[in-house]
Amino acid sequence: MKISHPMGDLIAERYRVRSVLGQGGAGITFAVEDVHTHQSYALKVLSLKGIQDWKQLELFEREAKTLSQLDHPAIPNYIDYFQADTAGNRWFYIVQELVPGHSLAELVQQGWRANQTEVRQLALQILDILKYLHELTPPIIHRDIKPQNIIRNGDGQIYLVDFGAVQNVYHNTMVGSTVVGTYGYMAPEHFQGKAVPATDLYSLGATLLFLLTHCSPADLPQKRLKIDFRSVVHLEPAFADWLDQMLEPALEDRFVSARDAMDGLTAPPRRVKPPAKPRSRTPRRQPRGSKVTLKRTETQLIVDIPPTGLRVQTLGMGCFVVFWNGGVLAGTFACFAVGNFAILPFFIPFWIMGSILVGLTLCGIASSTHLEINPLTFELVWQIKSLGLRYRRSGRTLEIKQVKRTDAYNINDRPVQGCTLLEGSKKHKFGTMLSPSEQAWLMEEISDFLRLRNR
Repeated sequence: MKISHPMGDLIAERYRVRSVLGQGGAGITFAVEDVHTHQSYALKVLSLKGIQDWKQLELFEREAKTLSQLDHPAIPNYIDYFQADTAGNRWFYIVQELVPGHSLAELVQQGWRANQTEVRQLALQILDILKYLHELTPPIIHRDIKPQNIIRNGDGQIYLVDFGAVQNVYHNTMVGSTVVGTYGYMAPEHFQGKAVPATDLYSLGATLLFLLTHCSPADLPQKRLKIDFRSVVHLEPAFADWLDQMLEPALEDRFVSARDAMDGLTAPPRRVKPPAKPRSRTPRRQPRGSKVTLKRTETQLIVDIPPTGLRVQTLGMGCFVVFWNGGVLAGTFACFAVGNFAILPFFIPFWIMGSILVGLTLCGIASSTHLEINPLTFELVWQIKSLGLRYRRSGRTLEIKQVKRTDAYNINDRPVQGCTLLEGSKKHKFGTMLSPSEQAWLMEEISDFLRLRNR
């Protein structure tokens, strides 16, 4: 493919081309430098003259839209999407965070041989990304999991790139085969234009086989339409059984979800079956009357805090909010009644504070909190289901330094405290409506889990 932009070319008067990262189809990805901030980015380019039909442009635009909605530490951050016109052509660009490292395909080409432990850890990292994608609403299916689209840095951290195949499967009408996807890594149902979360699991299994054998899965022997990898590579029985289930040709025999596959990979050594949900245990010293639910296994901690509803704490806060906003409303009406509009701006800060208080009260009464921590990442979700509101934060588990109680906000000059996860310089606060005894119990459980994981 002809290089669309020479080295040193300046794009949109901002991005200086430094090198080619990869190319395929009608698109090329460059490493570029922002001449204003001197930050490095990955810039994916599509030429209008270079596309074979409009579907390729539609997929490119869909990729930009999908990336803008994602928030996971192992997916490079979306920066921008724009287009530019030149003489006789139009160019489309996606700007993303440039992550350090090399693709798995490049590493294997350079002679890297991953041992079984490294492959297992890599599988867990990718499954964590897929769990996030598949549990979105609506679910996002990558559809092109392969060694070229997985980046590994020097610390062993994994990143998933190239979301150009998400959502719809595009067929090449000339030969009737799927263009999006790579032969050898595609599940059987993918060839029929069907893709479900388990489709990505098959592709991941094929990618792991490539790391273990240094051969394309398409070149490995088959037995009854299934890849017969046991005749090529020797693996621990439990891991081989797990990989077998990832590569089942029939959907109903494969793991149903990334979460199930993660549980299967971390289960005690035995024949892998679709595992049950994380088992519950009786939390120690949970305060009497607490409605918080906590589920814990060796590899996962899940906390669900239901809506508080009306109780002494929220009722007192609600009365204060009514009193505050009632006073502001009365003062505002008085200004209109006497025609003294000059002092109306004086009430603006009080209305703003009143709105904030209403929001805090509503969150305290109606919002639920979900915290999930696994060996790689954690996510914290607040939502008010009745209003369809949802807010999510995520990060890396190893970067959690402490769990402590801190001041969340002030009500009438009195601090309201909550639990806080300290992730580097970031503070993730939750549980402000819990009693002090519930907060202390919950922080002890989380701290104990993190200590066990970091041993």
